[in-house]
Amino acid sequence: MTRKLNFIFTLLLTMLFLSLSGCTGGTPTSAPEEPMEEPTEESAPDPEPAPVMEAADVDHCLDCHTDKQHLISTAKPVEIVISENDGAG
Repeated sequence: MTRKLNFIFTLLLTMLFLSLSGCTGGTPTSAPEEPMEEPTEESAPDPEPAPVMEAADVDHCLDCHTDKQHLISTAKPVEIVISENDGAG
């Protein structure tokens, strides 16, 4: 019984250490720090407004799916399937 508890305790402790090690931030150890450039006084150019595009394709789904007669005429015919499991065997 104590062997089982030792195994479970070791497993939980290992999982705890692994989960906590994932929380540490990744800090670069060998990357040299580069000096930051100072911002300039120049203003950024104003972005041009994007041209408004109209929808070229119109969705015609409702035309077909709301027309009852069209749905009936294009429906797949019902096939009668005779089961091979029925009958004398």
